[in-house]
Amino acid sequence: MSDANLAEIKGKISSQHEGDEKQLEVIFSGSHRLIVEAPAGYGKTTTMISRIAYLFASGGIPNPKRILGLTFSVNAALKVKREVAEKLPALLGTQNSPIAISEKVTVTNYHGFCKGVIKKYGFLIADALRKDVNLFRTVSDSEIERQATLKTALSADEYEELKSVEIAVKEAHVPDSQTIQGYNEIVIKKLLPLGYITHNAVILFVLEMFDRFAEVKKFYQSYYPLIVVDEFQDTNCIAWNLLEAIISERTQLIFLGDPLQRIYGFIGALPDIMTTVADKYGMTKVALSKNYRFRNNSEMLKLDRNIRANAATCFEPNIQDDDVARVPAFWGSTQQEEARQVVAKVQGLMGDGTDKITILFRGRGRNAEIVETELADKKVPYFYGMFTDEDADYVDFHNKCQEMFIKRFGKSKNINKKALTAFSDRVKTAYASATGKTVDSLLRLLDALVEKVSIDYSDLLADDKYNLLLDIFENRQLKQAMEYVDSQVILSTVHGAKGLEWDYVVLCDVEQWVFTFLCRDCPSLRASGNSTACRLPQSIPDQMLNPLLDDLCVFYVGLTRARKQAFISASGERFNARGQRFTNGKVCCLALVQGVKLLQHT
Repeated sequence: MSDANLAEIKGKISSQHEGDEKQLEVIFSGSHRLIVEAPAGYGKTTTMISRIAYLFASGGIPNPKRILGLTFSVNAALKVKREVAEKLPALLGTQNSPIAISEKVTVTNYHGFCKGVIKKYGFLIADALRKDVNLFRTVSDSEIERQATLKTALSADEYEELKSVEIAVKEAHVPDSQTIQGYNEIVIKKLLPLGYITHNAVILFVLEMFDRFAEVKKFYQSYYPLIVVDEFQDTNCIAWNLLEAIISERTQLIFLGDPLQRIYGFIGALPDIMTTVADKYGMTKVALSKNYRFRNNSEMLKLDRNIRANAATCFEPNIQDDDVARVPAFWGSTQQEEARQVVAKVQGLMGDGTDKITILFRGRGRNAEIVETELADKKVPYFYGMFTDEDADYVDFHNKCQEMFIKRFGKSKNINKKALTAFSDRVKTAYASATGKTVDSLLRLLDALVEKVSIDYSDLLADDKYNLLLDIFENRQLKQAMEYVDSQVILSTVHGAKGLEWDYVVLCDVEQWVFTFLCRDCPSLRASGNSTACRLPQSIPDQMLNPLLDDLCVFYVGLTRARKQAFISASGERFNARGQRFTNGKVCCLALVQGVKLLQHT
């Protein structure tokens, strides 16, 4: 490309990014390895796409090589893939059609990438893997005990060996090559013949292949000269092992993530991975600095900035009075009073029916049930999304959908609206006698997903549709379809809402013992007197600091699900996990970190 054409493209990109210095630093950086701190609403996706466009234009991606983009779900991958196909031709010129661009950019999730490798080379470690890997039903290691067919196929020692690897991964301990081969051998001999594969095996099979067959690893290192990873802060140990295997000395890297949105430590996300990896690979660090989501809401901008400052300084930021964020909040002496205020506000926000509202909780329990009861009493329709990944009903529903989906579409992959509607109807028939609000909600989510795929994703290739739906069922991601549900009001946990957005968010039960679980060890618990709010101790004990920062991440993720405004609620009454009632509760210290002031909202 000529210098004049490259200058024209740089001008287009600069204009599109409104002169945002940090975004442009990422896009035009001469560094081959970038790690980008990219909070929600800071323009991460457009920055990533413009970086790819600039590399294409400047010859940074040699033909016929491809870019590998990795996300944490096929749904997220398809969104990125679509934006790449739509936006790159506009930047690079009409000769670069969406089809031509999509052929140069592979966007998938870790399991999707590994399945592609297994389809090509799985036969190297097992004849059974000559079969299409997407035709195996996927289970977690801990689920095997609940599957009678699988449990009887394994000896007690074999089951414990599989389970120990799952536990190690969740604790961020990398299995060695001998352990991986032992694990894989059990899956190959005992589970594959029954038509099952484990979640971990999908990645561990590929790690074994790369370890034993260097030429296969070298092929992928050469084939993908640029690797882009989104939500990098949530990478677990075996996913990172996979990445390291396909990174060569010449591989260009762009890792995007936000340390303050790391809320999956309990399932194995590596702690401090962004800092560790940046140092190990000598990566150039860039932090995006402008929040475009809250650009018209000065108080939400301050809230975002101040919470991040607390995280960056271990709760010791220097925030001036003029920069304190004033956050609307509700306080009730009882849970019932808190619920009345929350529901009254939700009714006021519903307006003409266009704005979407979510009520978020740290977890389930009596406190959330009181808000549900108030919604029902006031005849406010809502969608119940308070399930977790480990709920038996939630797991069984996904397993059933996975089984029925593979049986119906596994070989033909002829996926259209009529076929998907018929599939959904068959699932409903299978659950005709089931009771309970979790199953009711999952059936609604399935309908919403079918509608979304049938209309908005109608132009996708059959394989893309199949991979999207199979990934959702395999990885228990139906909760991500909450954004498609035809309901103005959603009840969810913060973890269930990760990656989703609504116009308004009410973050409930931000109280001692409820939103953070460290109160027993906190010196402030006994020093707060009759105040309705608890403050962080002047000197935070070392053993409390990291867990408190983890809780701050959950608090931050909850608040940043809002596009327009977030509200906080709390009360002086709470119920513990056993339903026991306690009074004289206080607002959680996290809601009053330095730079945040709660305003009683009416």
